[in-house]
Amino acid sequence: MLNPKSPIPLYHQLADILLERIRSGIYTTGQMIPSETGLAQQYGIGRPTVRQAMETLVQKGVIQRRRGAGTFVRPPAPQVDLFSLAGTSQAFLTKGIPSVTRIIVPIASQEIHPDPDNPFSGGKAFFLSRLTLADDVPVLLEDIFLDTELFMGIDTIDLENKSLSQIVSDFYYLAPENATQLFRVERLDAERAGWLNLKASDPVLSVRRTLNFPKAPNGIFSVLFCRTDRFSFSQTLQPGG
Repeated sequence: MLNPKSPIPLYHQLADILLERIRSGIYTTGQMIPSETGLAQQYGIGRPTVRQAMETLVQKGVIQRRRGAGTFVRPPAPQVDLFSLAGTSQAFLTKGIPSVTRIIVPIASQEIHPDPDNPFSGGKAFFLSRLTLADDVPVLLEDIFLDTELFMGIDTIDLENKSLSQIVSDFYYLAPENATQLFRVERLDAERAGWLNLKASDPVLSVRRTLNFPKAPNGIFSVLFCRTDRFSFSQTLQPGG
């Protein structure tokens, strides 16, 4: 039951109760959950509080509203191994998910602003920004920085809807030997949120990834902003890796 004396808001408590019922199988995939009116009566709270709890679960991608029908438990989000060295395009292709990549900021050499996570901070690097859409929905925004000497001439290659990892392999005969990744949950500025069709207040998963190449550590640095309401982004770990 809800605890009015708890510092946790009532809507958050209700969202947690409903989420636990979904995870435990009380509410199964495709099942309609009780109406806002029914939940308000059951828990002795107002409909606005129930609506806020439901909106929280909608944002988490756990439930979905169907106009004129009700609110239903969504199927589990497909898992995409986005963080392997194979690259973004391959991650969606492996799962059979149609995806396209659009260049937002064309690649060019530029001075990189100070950033303690970015190995190119304070120097020069090729930079581009691109957006990945899966099933016509924006799901991933990437800011990518590349070593100007290692990838000389890459700014003359058409990168629209192309696999960057494939270009690195085909044109430069390079493959990363390892990577480091830093995971965070953060909120985006208005422009980036707009590209992902999110509100600036919506949290996203961010990943700062550094790819190391033979004899060329820190060859590529990227920042990935991932919507997690459409897909579950996973990572495969190898024993001893």
